[in-house]
Amino acid sequence: MPSNTKTIKYFFNQTYNGGHLIDLIIPFERIKELDELYKVQRSTFSSFDDFENAFPLEFADYKKSKSAYKEIQKQFNNGMGLQPCILTECFVAQTLANHLHLNEYIDLDDVNAMVPSQLTGAIFAAQGYNDGSKFRYCYYNSHYDALVFQCGASGTVDIVFTKFNISIRIEIKEQVSKLEECDITGLYDEHGHLQLSTEFRQKRAKYVPFIHLFNALTSVFKMEGHNFNFSSYLEDEKAKSIIADALDIKVVDLFVLVVGNKLVPVLSKNLFDFVTFEGSEIRTAGRNYGKVFTPAFAKEKITSLGGSINDSGIVSLPYNPDNRVKGRNLNEYRRYSIGSLLFVKLEDTNVNGDVITFPFDKICQKKPSISIHLNAKINNQSLMGQFFELNELLNN
Repeated sequence: MPSNTKTIKYFFNQTYNGGHLIDLIIPFERIKELDELYKVQRSTFSSFDDFENAFPLEFADYKKSKSAYKEIQKQFNNGMGLQPCILTECFVAQTLANHLHLNEYIDLDDVNAMVPSQLTGAIFAAQGYNDGSKFRYCYYNSHYDALVFQCGASGTVDIVFTKFNISIRIEIKEQVSKLEECDITGLYDEHGHLQLSTEFRQKRAKYVPFIHLFNALTSVFKMEGHNFNFSSYLEDEKAKSIIADALDIKVVDLFVLVVGNKLVPVLSKNLFDFVTFEGSEIRTAGRNYGKVFTPAFAKEKITSLGGSINDSGIVSLPYNPDNRVKGRNLNEYRRYSIGSLLFVKLEDTNVNGDVITFPFDKICQKKPSISIHLNAKINNQSLMGQFFELNELLNN
């Protein structure tokens, strides 16, 4: 029996709550409204106090989660957007803290915070501390024997929960979310056919058949502006193996799925019982980018848009302000699109009347990616099965 089973059982039993799943402290749709408010409104205020005073009802809801309020404050003062899903994680952490009667809280990012010596010991004793998890916020009780650490480092779990001096790693997933998204590191060629690098073949072998499927049916250039949905080809056993591979990359002991306004605890090995995979896709233009890797296509695209390239490598295009794109999680323009696959940073451009110019070597090209989407549901039979399995395991 794994050493953390007792902690997993405790957390599962508390959140399963005898079949009466616990509710978020505010509705999920309200969390999304608060996220959108910050995204749209933050750049119109020069001070956080002014921002807060302008939206008293919304900030009253932000403050229902201590970490959500601090996160909003930090990001505003740093002139930054919110990370995707961070508010959901904050409200889930607060919901768990309320349910588990963890009435103490500390912001571990605050260099001036006085961290109790007992908490310092608990932090370094927490298993999972060495996996790169950065503990940002902590909810705990006066006995320091139950703790919810909200994490923040990219690529690590969302929450580390400690009980009985043993910690477990918890991942939070919204009802519609991504299990993972990874770059297709071989990129694509001048025909728009996806290429497989040795690294991708080795580390993402389960995805290789979908790359071949894509190339057999279409190309990046034919699909420009669209994504290739392969969920109908994702058979159960293949989906299970992809989940297993993803969990090997990021060790997760237990998931908390947000379904409607309910928190649903799910052992990692049972995740498949609670999700379907609609929306899993190859994205012709993923999140990341690099220098142009299909220069012939880029030149053809410029010509097709009525542009030209002079002998010095300067591109001239008819200027369309609608092609400006705001930065991710920002409310200010950062890029100028050249179709859906290419763009140039606005800082590298000059606009003169109805013409925009920039060096060809400043064009960026988006990398293709593959993503597995999860659509969560409540499976009461599986929940009951997990409950009996955990409790019988420890009672024997």
